[in-house]
Amino acid sequence: MYASLALQRAHGAAFRPAKRLLPSLVGAAALLAITLLPAIARADDQDVIDYRQHIMKTMGAQMTLISQILQKKAPPEDLATFTQILAISATTARGAFMPNVAGGKSKPDVWTNWADFSRRLDALVAGTDDLAKAAKSGDVTATASKVAALGCMGCHDVYMQK
Repeated sequence: MYASLALQRAHGAAFRPAKRLLPSLVGAAALLAITLLPAIARADDQDVIDYRQHIMKTMGAQMTLISQILQKKAPPEDLATFTQILAISATTARGAFMPNVAGGKSKPDVWTNWADFSRRLDALVAGTDDLAKAAKSGDVTATASKVAALGCMGCHDVYMQK
């Protein structure tokens, strides 16, 4: 019995300094969290920008492949696949611009003139869907006219930084 009381006293005494330090440690952790939150928010914003840029690069890569096929520099067998990937990427791009996160190659006008930009994205989604349907038919000529109608550069000229 005496041994257990001595052990409890010794054990309790060992934790008294830690008990006194606990409020200080909690305060330091809170201060650290408040200090790091802006950095974490910036990282999240950068993630949004990176995601958006990867989607746009995917679209650019598909347009390059489609152009090679239309110029007869590559076999036409995969045209439907590339146009389908482009259509999916366009739909994804629309959502990727929804967060109001300026940066990357996007001009601030994207968000200050959201109605126009959004309308252009909707037209891109519809145009790439139409393109993918035309490519499924195997008609390369019909597909070429749909590519020309997309008007990607019109949006890039207005909303993308050089």
